[in-house]
Amino acid sequence: MYVMICVWVVVGLWVLGYNSQAAYAAESEMPPQMLFGMPRWVVFGWLIPLGMANVFTIWFCLRFMKDEPMEELPEEE
Repeated sequence: MYVMICVWVVVGLWVLGYNSQAAYAAESEMPPQMLFGMPRWVVFGWLIPLGMANVFTIWFCLRFMKDEPMEELPEEE
């Protein structure tokens, strides 16, 4: 769990840092640079980092996470 949280914190910092710079810089561009039909800063600031974080999370969950056995609850009489 801590590994995934650390990855998402790093991705969150990238998204906030990159977008805070690139979005304001893109305001002055006419016409805006487009990539895949979206502004370029959206692709590099949102689409790719969050997609990579989701792929990492799925890979990590399928590869390394294991179920914990549940505790036996005492039987009520």
